[in-house]
Amino acid sequence: MAQVYTATEVVARLRKEISGGRPLFVPNCGSGLTAKLQEMGGSDMIVISGTSYWRLKGQGSLAALMPNSDVNQVIFDLAPEIVANIEDTPILSLSGAFNPLLPHRDHLRRLRDAGISGINPFMIMIYGDATVQQMDKIGIGWRREVEFVEAAAEEDMFALAYAFNPDEARIMAEAGAHAIATHFGSTVGGVTGAKSEVTLEEATERSQEMFETALAVNPDVILFAHGGPIEGPEEAAHVMRNTAAHGFIGGSAAERVPIEKAILAITEEYKRALQIH
Repeated sequence: MAQVYTATEVVARLRKEISGGRPLFVPNCGSGLTAKLQEMGGSDMIVISGTSYWRLKGQGSLAALMPNSDVNQVIFDLAPEIVANIEDTPILSLSGAFNPLLPHRDHLRRLRDAGISGINPFMIMIYGDATVQQMDKIGIGWRREVEFVEAAAEEDMFALAYAFNPDEARIMAEAGAHAIATHFGSTVGGVTGAKSEVTLEEATERSQEMFETALAVNPDVILFAHGGPIEGPEEAAHVMRNTAAHGFIGGSAAERVPIEKAILAITEEYKRALQIH
């Protein structure tokens, strides 16, 4: 059964790894089995994710952006099986801040009661500027995401915030986010991977720009890269070598793509091994 940690305790755990020269790895998770394996592999935190939920249903990450389900209800439904399979690793949730009927502090208490130690707010900016501007006009836009981070910091719950550009990185750092992750859209690769027009070099350069902006606000902020062309260990290592990143967040790269490769390979192996000559 997973333990619940304060933000102070989570930061101390991560800083111990960073001080020891060890990179951080944080996977998204959509099932109890993958959570168990992710912890066994040494993940530093695990994020319960509605995008993972849809990926494990055979759909792409973007299915979570459509009105197919309530992203927060998915978290509450998944939490019991993931919490039951984790012993020590802090659990975060990719929770949406945009339901005006769910006050942030009530939301955070429900998450904590479910065994979750922090939030990785669902990134409204992935919908694009035009849509977000309309949401902002009616009070359910990006500002609520920032306020969700502020509330978590005040409640001593760990907050890992995504940023798509330097201004967002600065604002989230000012809001009290303990960690900032660059986001370059859904991950490419595999059977249901997205298409990205961002190259690995562009993602690396833009990540560093966002990191520098966040560090100017808080020199102790913990930094991650995620998404788009950063589709595997080699790509993640390239970003780590060439930026101030402390680690990598894997969505499809940490769960969907490895599952696709493993099941495809073993199915083909069985077909070959069982062939009657």
